Amino acid sequence: MASPGLHPGKPNSLIQALSTVYWNDMRLLAYVSGNNLVILSQGALQQTIYLDRDGGALEIEESSGTIAVASGPKVLIYKPSDDRGSLVRWILTWTIHLDLHDGIPTGVSWGSEEELFVSGKSISLWRIFIDGPHRLWHKELAISAMISAFSFDAFLAATVGKNDKLVKVWRRFSYDVSNVDFDFSYLAHPRAVTGLRWRKPFSKSQSVENILYTLCADGILRIWAPTDSIESSYMQMWASIDLYDMLPQVRPDELRFNFIIDNKDFTRATESAVRNAKDDEGSKERLQRLVNAASKNPDVCVIFDQTGRMTVLGIENIGSRIRKAFSIFDIVYDTKPIENFPRDCDYLSFTGYGANTPAESDFSLLIHDFNGSIRQYESSFADLLYPDSVQDRFVLKHSFTGHYKSVQSLTRTADGKAMLSSSNHAENIIWIPKAMFGTIMLQESSIIMAPDKVQRAVILLEGSFVVTVQSQNLSLWDCRKRKATRIATYPLGSLGKKSILNFLLLPELSSTANVFHVVAIFSDQLGVVWEICVPNLDTNFSQPHHENDEMNGKKLEKISNAPRSLNGLRQMNGNGIHTNSALASLKMLSSFSFPVPEGDSLSLVLSVDPVGWNATLSGSIDTYARDVVTSISSDGMVRSWTAKLQADGAPLQWLQTAMVDTGIKSLDLAKGSSMKKIALVDESSTRLTLWDIGESHLEYEERFAKNDRICDLDWTCTPDSQSILAIGFTNRVLLYCQLRFDYTKELPAWASFRELDIRQYTPRDIGDSLWLDDGTLVIGSGNQLFTHDKKVDTHNAVKALHLSSHKLPLRNIFDIVSVLNGPLPIYHPQLIAQSIFLGKTEPVRKVFVNLLNALKFSVPSDSNIADIESNLGMDLEEFLKPAEEETSTGNTAMSRAEKYSQLFSNGAYDDVDYSTFNDKVAESLSDYLKRLSLPYLTSHQQISLTAMVEGMGQVEQHRRSLDENGIRYFLAFRLFVLHRDSMVQMPYRDHNWAFHSGSQEILVDLVSKSFNGRMTWQQAKETGMFVWLKGQEALQQQFENMARIIYTDSEPRNPVDCSLFYLALKKKQILLGLWRMASGHKEQRTMMRFLANNFAEARWKTAALKNAYVLLGKQRYEYAAAFFLLGNSLRDAVNVCVRNLEDIQLAIAIARIYEGGEDGPVFRELLTREILPLAYKTGDRWLASWAFWNLKRKDLSLKCIITSFKDEIRAEDLSPDDLERRTFLVEDPVLVVLYQQLRKLLEKGQQNAVNITPQMETQFVLHIAKLYDRMGCDLLALDLTANWKFMKGKKEPKPEAPKSLLDMWG
Repeated sequence: MASPGLHPGKPNSLIQALSTVYWNDMRLLAYVSGNNLVILSQGALQQTIYLDRDGGALEIEESSGTIAVASGPKVLIYKPSDDRGSLVRWILTWTIHLDLHDGIPTGVSWGSEEELFVSGKSISLWRIFIDGPHRLWHKELAISAMISAFSFDAFLAATVGKNDKLVKVWRRFSYDVSNVDFDFSYLAHPRAVTGLRWRKPFSKSQSVENILYTLCADGILRIWAPTDSIESSYMQMWASIDLYDMLPQVRPDELRFNFIIDNKDFTRATESAVRNAKDDEGSKERLQRLVNAASKNPDVCVIFDQTGRMTVLGIENIGSRIRKAFSIFDIVYDTKPIENFPRDCDYLSFTGYGANTPAESDFSLLIHDFNGSIRQYESSFADLLYPDSVQDRFVLKHSFTGHYKSVQSLTRTADGKAMLSSSNHAENIIWIPKAMFGTIMLQESSIIMAPDKVQRAVILLEGSFVVTVQSQNLSLWDCRKRKATRIATYPLGSLGKKSILNFLLLPELSSTANVFHVVAIFSDQLGVVWEICVPNLDTNFSQPHHENDEMNGKKLEKISNAPRSLNGLRQMNGNGIHTNSALASLKMLSSFSFPVPEGDSLSLVLSVDPVGWNATLSGSIDTYARDVVTSISSDGMVRSWTAKLQADGAPLQWLQTAMVDTGIKSLDLAKGSSMKKIALVDESSTRLTLWDIGESHLEYEERFAKNDRICDLDWTCTPDSQSILAIGFTNRVLLYCQLRFDYTKELPAWASFRELDIRQYTPRDIGDSLWLDDGTLVIGSGNQLFTHDKKVDTHNAVKALHLSSHKLPLRNIFDIVSVLNGPLPIYHPQLIAQSIFLGKTEPVRKVFVNLLNALKFSVPSDSNIADIESNLGMDLEEFLKPAEEETSTGNTAMSRAEKYSQLFSNGAYDDVDYSTFNDKVAESLSDYLKRLSLPYLTSHQQISLTAMVEGMGQVEQHRRSLDENGIRYFLAFRLFVLHRDSMVQMPYRDHNWAFHSGSQEILVDLVSKSFNGRMTWQQAKETGMFVWLKGQEALQQQFENMARIIYTDSEPRNPVDCSLFYLALKKKQILLGLWRMASGHKEQRTMMRFLANNFAEARWKTAALKNAYVLLGKQRYEYAAAFFLLGNSLRDAVNVCVRNLEDIQLAIAIARIYEGGEDGPVFRELLTREILPLAYKTGDRWLASWAFWNLKRKDLSLKCIITSFKDEIRAEDLSPDDLERRTFLVEDPVLVVLYQQLRKLLEKGQQNAVNITPQMETQFVLHIAKLYDRMGCDLLALDLTANWKFMKGKKEPKPEAPKSLLDMWG
C-alpha cells in the first residue's frame, strides 16, 4: 500500500522537542507532539507512541537507537526491537521517576549508551544498568535550567536558566560510577543566553577538546574552548561572530538565526557532493571551491534572517592551541531568500547533517518552527554553498505538522477545496490541499483559537471565513491571516437551550460573493436562517471582535436591525442585490418549522455530502433540484429535501424530493450524498445498508464482525458521477464503490476495492474522515492527519476485482470505479442477454458475426487478450431500431434475403456463410472464445458469453419453432445451467417467458433433452416447468413421466417416493401395483391392504387423514401430503407442501393436476393466500403478474408491474414488512418487456379498466431507463426512451414525447 501524506502532529514549542541520528542504516527523526512521541525514518512514519502527559525534551542515543523522552515528572526510556527496517518498533523499557521537588525536566542528554543527563529544577546523572536506571549524582539549582547539553565524551555539561546571563559548565571528576561528582564554573555573557551546544566529534571514541557554542540575545555567537589541557574545565571565549555584522538588517526589528555544521557533517556532505558531481563546467567550478574549503577542515556557521536570506562562514582550526592559526573566512553571502522558508517566525531551531549513504542527498536541514511545524530540506552541497545561478538551493522534502491535541471532527467546503479540523480543545485549523512530495498534502492556512469547543462549523470562500457554533455564540471568523480573528458574533441564548440537529450553509445561487445564509435545524423541528455579510477578499479587515466591543452581543443585533442607509453593514442597489461592504455582520433573517409529516418523530437531520453536482441551488424549487438535507424519522423513514430562500424575510421554503421507508428503527450512524444515496448503520454498529432514495430501493447490505464497529461514513464520486463510500472503523477505512446492476446472477451492487489501515502508524482510534477535491481522503487519528490521494496500488486492485483483461490504464481509484461502471462493450454478456430479453435478437446476431470477424484478424497480446474494439466497429443505430416480435404466432420474423437464400439451400453441401449468424458461426465463435480472452471481460463473463453464443446457435436450429419468449426462456435456461452452483432455481422472470410463449412444446422437449430425458422433481422445480406449462394433458403427461422416473431411479425401488405424484394424478391403482412389486418392503402388506379400500367412503377418508396426521408427527411430510390426497383433502396436502416442505412449486403442481386446471378453489386459494403475499413480501412482480393472470385478473397482472398491489391482498395474509422487498433486485428492468406484452394482449376495454395513465408509464419508463444505465446498458436505455409507445385508449403524447423522456431522465 502506498504511504499516505503524513501530518504526524505539531511539534511542541520546546528547545529540545526533536532529535535526529543515523542508526541501523536508517535516518531517524523523533519529536514530541502534544502527548505523542512521533518516530520517523527516511521521512516515513515509523511509529507513534501515546504518552500519559505532554511530551517534553527528548534525545536519541546514536549508537543504540534508544530514545529518552520527558513526560511530566518522568523520563521514559524506549529501546528498539530486534527487527530491521520498517518493522522496528520502540518499546518502553525503563521509566525514571524524578523526585517531586525536581519538577518537570526541561532537558535530557545522552553522554554514552548507558548515561543520561537530566536537567530541570535540578540536574542529575543516571546510568542504565541491567536491572534498570540508577541515579549516580544529583544537584539542585538556584535557577531552573532552560537549556542543557552533555558533552559527547560525558565529561562536561552546560546549563543555563531562562533569561540567565551565566552559563554553568559542569566538570566531571571521575568516570567511576561509584564516586561521581561535578564542580562548575561560569561563562559570563552581557545579555540572556538563548542557545548552546557542544561541538560534535567524528565519533564518541575520538579524543577531541570540547568546544562549546553559545548564542546570546545580543546576536553574537561565542565560541568557548578550554585553554589549559590540565584545567580544561575553565573555558574561555575563543572567538565570536556578530550575526548582524555578517548579515546586515533590512528592517530594524529583524531577528537572526544561526546553526553550526560540524566538521563531521561538512566532510560527509562534501564527500557526497564529490560522488554526485555533474560533468558541466559550472558544477566543476563550484565543486572545486567546495573541495578547497573542505581542505581547511572547518566548522561552518550558517546565518539566516527571517526572510530566508543566508550567509555562510567557515571557522578554521577551531580550538587550536596556537591562536594565530584560527581564522574565519567567507564561504557565501546570498541575499536571495530561500523558497518555502518559514518567514516572520520569532523562534526557529536548526539541525543540519551530511549524507551517511550514497542514496541520501548531500546535505539535509531540519527547521523547527515554533509556530508548529518541522520542515526538512535537502540540498546539493556545492550548489548550497556556492549557488551562483542555481535556483533551488534548498528543496523542501517534508513538512511535519498537524494538531497538538486529538482531532474530533473534520469539516469541508462543498467543493472540497478547503477543510477545518477541530480538536477537543480550542484548536481549530483551516487547511488547503496542495500537491506536494508526490502526493496531496494539507497546508495550514489559519488557526482559530475559539474561546470554547466548536460544536459545528461552515466554511466560506475556500477557507477565507468560517462560521462556528459554540455553546453561547454564533461567531464569524476572518481566516485570511495565520491567526484568525473573530469579527462578528450572534448570541444564541435567546433561542433557548435546545440541541442543534443540523447546521449548514445554503448552497444558493447568489448575485454577490460576500453574502451567505446559514441554517440551523433544532431538535424541536424549528429552524433559523442567518444572513452573513463578509468583507471583500481584497479588504484588509481583520480587527478582532471581543466580547466587550460595541459590536458584540445584543448591540450587534441592534445595529443589524437599524436602517440599511445608516448601519453601513450592507447596501442594496435598485434591483435589491447586496453590494460589497468593508464590514461584516451576522443577522437572523427568519425562522421556520421543518415540514416533516405529522406523526413523524424526527430522529436525525443530515447535511448531504455534496458530490458530483453544481454547488449551487437553481433559482426554482422542484424535485430535480439538488438535495440540501436528509431527514430520518425514528421508524426508519428517510426523506431528502431541497430548499429555497424566500424574498422579504419569508420562512425558508422546503420541498421533499424523494423518500424511502427503510424499516430500520434505531440508527447509530447515517450519511447521505447529493447523488440521492444514503448509508445507514443500525444500533449494532456492524450492519451497513446502502439505499438509493431517489429510486426507493436497497442497493447493498453487509454485516461486519462484532469487533468491526463502524465509526464514520463519507461519500464522494468520480467525474462520471459514480459513487464511492468510505466506511471508517476503529483503525482502518474501507472504500466501497458502486457496481453495475446484474439481474442475471444477482451479484452485489457494491464492492470493497481498497483498505486504508493506520495501525502501522498509530495506536490511536480514527476520530473522523472526509473526502477532499479530486478523490483525496483525509483521516484524523489522535492529533495526526493522513491524506490518501486517489493513486492506488493497481496490482492489488486488479487482482481483487478481476480486472486483468481491461486495457484501460488503471492509475487511480477513479479509473478503477469507471471500469467497474459505465457503458459495457457491445459484446458483454449482460448487454447481450438484456438485448435478447428486449427482443433485439437481430442486432445480437450481428454482434456475434462481427465479433467472429474481429477475432479472426486480431493480434493477441502477451496475456492472450484479443486486440478488438469495444463496439466492434458496428453502427450503434442497430440497437435503436424498434424491436419487432410476433409473440402470438410463435415465429420469429426472418428477413426476405434469409428466406430467399433458404429456398435454394442444399444443406451441408453449401459453403458456410460467415456473413450471417448460423450454427456454424456459433460453433466457430465458441471455439475462438475458448482460446482467446476478450478485453473488459472476466473469465466468468467470457464463459457466460460462450454459453450465449452456443445457446443462440442451438436456437438457430429451431428458429422457425421458437417465438421470442421461447428464445428468452431457452437462453435463460442455458445461463442457469452454467450458473447452477450459485442459483437455487430459475427466477419467476424466466417462468413468465415460457408461460406466455407459444412454443411450450418445443421448450419442454429442449429442457427434457438437457437432462437426458430423465427429469427429476428437483430439476423440474429448477426450470419451473409446472409453473409455466399449460394444458392439462401436457401437465399430467410430464407429471406421470416424473413419477415413473422417481420410482425407477431409486434403488431399491420404493413406492413411497412416488406416492404423492400418482395420488395427485388420481392413479391409485398404479401405485397399488407398485406396492405389489415391492417385495421385501416392511410396509408392503399394510399399504396393499390399505390402498385396496374404497376411499370414496367417509370411513376410509377419515382413516387416510388420521394416517396423514401421524406421518406429520413423524416429520414424513411428503408422505403425509400423499395421504391427505388419498383422503381427498387437497387443501391440507397443499398446506403441507407450502409450510412443511417449503416447496411452493410442488403445491402449485399438485393443485393444478388434482383439480384438473387453474379454476379449482384450492389452486385459487393458494394463489390468493400464499403466492400473492409471498410476491409482495419479496417484491417479486413477476410472480404477482403470473398469479393474477391465473386468477383471470389480467388487468391486475399488468398493473402490478408498475404499481403496488398491496390493496389486492387480504390484511390477514400479510406479515410485517420484509426488508428484502425493497432491494434493487426486485426491480428487474426486463419487466418493461412483460408490461408491453401484457398491454398488447389486453383488449381495449380492459386497458381502460386498468387505469394506467401516461404519467404513470412515463415514471415507469424513466425508472427502467435508469436501471439500464446503472447496468451499463446505456444503448438500451436510449432505445427504451426513444421508441416507447404509450398505452392506447389514453391521451396520446405529443410527437416530442420521447425527447421529453430523455430530457427528464437525470
